[in-house]
Amino acid sequence: MIHYHVWFDLKPGIPEPEGLATVGRFLKNLCAIDEAATFQLLRNKGGPPRSKLSRYHALIQFVDDAQLAAAMKKQTERGIHAGLHGEVIEVVTDFHVEIFTTLEDPAPNPSAGLQACEI
Repeated sequence: MIHYHVWFDLKPGIPEPEGLATVGRFLKNLCAIDEAATFQLLRNKGGPPRSKLSRYHALIQFVDDAQLAAAMKKQTERGIHAGLHGEVIEVVTDFHVEIFTTLEDPAPNPSAGLQACEI
C-alpha cells in the first residue's frame, strides 16, 4: 500500500467548509474513478508553536506504485490546473507532500517477546 500524505492550509478568505468540500470532491472522485484506493481528510489539533505542521492533512492511499503512477499520469494529461484538481489549487496553500510505503512485517518473529502498547 502506498500512502500519499499532503499537509496543507486553506488560502486566506476561504471558509473551512467550502475549502474542505472542494478537496473532498476531488478525492472522492479519485476513488470513484479507481485512481486511488481510499482517503482521509484530517484537521491538525495542534497549532503554532506546538505543531509545525499545516492545519489540514489529506492521506490518500494507493494499492501500489502502478496505481499511483497511473493516477499522476492521468492527472497530468487532464491538466493540473484543470477540473477538480484545478479547483483544489484555487483553495489550498502551503502544501507539502510525502509518500510512504507500508513496511513488510517489521517483527516477523512473534516469539521475540514484543508486545504492542505494553507499558
